[in-house]
Amino acid sequence: MNDFAGKTALVTGASSGIGRALSRQLAARGARVILTARRQAALEAVAREIAPAESIVIAADLCDPAALEGLADEVERRVQRVDLLVNNAGVGLHKAAIESPPETVRQLFALNLFAPVELTRRLVPLIPPGGAVVNVSSIAGKIPVPNLNLYSASKYALNAFSDGLWMELRRKGIHVMSVCPGYVDTPFGSNILLGRAPSKVPGKKYFTISAEECALATLNGLGRGKRMVVTPRIGWLLVGVARLMPGLLFGRMAGRVRLSSESVENA
Repeated sequence: MNDFAGKTALVTGASSGIGRALSRQLAARGARVILTARRQAALEAVAREIAPAESIVIAADLCDPAALEGLADEVERRVQRVDLLVNNAGVGLHKAAIESPPETVRQLFALNLFAPVELTRRLVPLIPPGGAVVNVSSIAGKIPVPNLNLYSASKYALNAFSDGLWMELRRKGIHVMSVCPGYVDTPFGSNILLGRAPSKVPGKKYFTISAEECALATLNGLGRGKRMVVTPRIGWLLVGVARLMPGLLFGRMAGRVRLSSESVENA
């Protein structure tokens, strides 16, 4: 998919970050964009940014099954087709798995995995041949990250969902692509469910991109029919090391792990 003129795209998490950047770039290429996220005012601000391109604003909390169902109903009512579904909304969790309360874990998976699965199930009947589903995952969905373990697990699952969906929808002519960015310079880190992102991460500068760069890589990947986009491209090196020498990489990462309980005991 490389021609977005006259197409309809639905972008979740469209109020900021990657979703906002994607919405702007899609509108600039002639698409009508359905903007959805929790915050009505923020969505309306994005709609003003992309005007005079046509947009539809539907506020919904995708962690709420009733709101998710209402979103799908509203989309089905207002448009006849969705050429591109971008499951972008997500949330982080910076805490060791054994220190994460179950209700927080359920909320994490509700947004990062269950919402994309359900929204895709509901809207695939509206996606015509030549359309696409894009699931925005993370490099952490290819390489498990300590103290980001459960976030990694949710994104690993999303990548597996994308791969299986690619196989299931191929005969319908619907393309499926996953996007695995590294560190994206967005407000994501300040909107995590629990914990706090570390101030210093080794090699972070090499894996950091802007939301606009991530959006552009996503649309370029669609244009080339990619099944997976890793951005920045240096991220493929890290993925390769994890595949070929997991013991070496995981051992180095494990050496930096500090649990809260250990910190208290050693205080």
